[in-house]
Amino acid sequence: MEQGNLLIVWNEPNMIGIKILDEQHRGIVSIINSLHYSLLTRDDYTLLKPTAEMIMGYTQIHFKTELELLAESAYPRLKEHQALHARLIADSNNIFQNCLEDGGDPSQFLNFLKEWWLVHITREDKAYSGHLIDYLQSSRRVITKRQG
Repeated sequence: MEQGNLLIVWNEPNMIGIKILDEQHRGIVSIINSLHYSLLTRDDYTLLKPTAEMIMGYTQIHFKTELELLAESAYPRLKEHQALHARLIADSNNIFQNCLEDGGDPSQFLNFLKEWWLVHITREDKAYSGHLIDYLQSSRRVITKRQG
């Protein structure tokens, strides 16, 4: 498979088996790859801030979806997973702010995002995937419309 100008190649082993979460993961990877490509092909970093804000905003949506499903399924390591998310958000904000400072290196932010993808999604999210798949396929799941 040709990687071309991609920082992260989306492939079957990256999927955790929960359609909405896999689709969100694919979206996050797409935005990361877009940022990587724009930094490779341009001399200026004018797209860094809006693209990084898009990544972080979309990540917030993803984390909210993921945590709602884990809470609904009574995932026993929910608190630990929430703490991982909080740490990732804080770390990404710190690294991003450092990149915006004079002389900052945007590749630090990209390297952080790549590491986050490789570790959090492929290791941490796969740790809960069996639990969540079992729950989503079980008769104990009650789908309710969330209010407001």
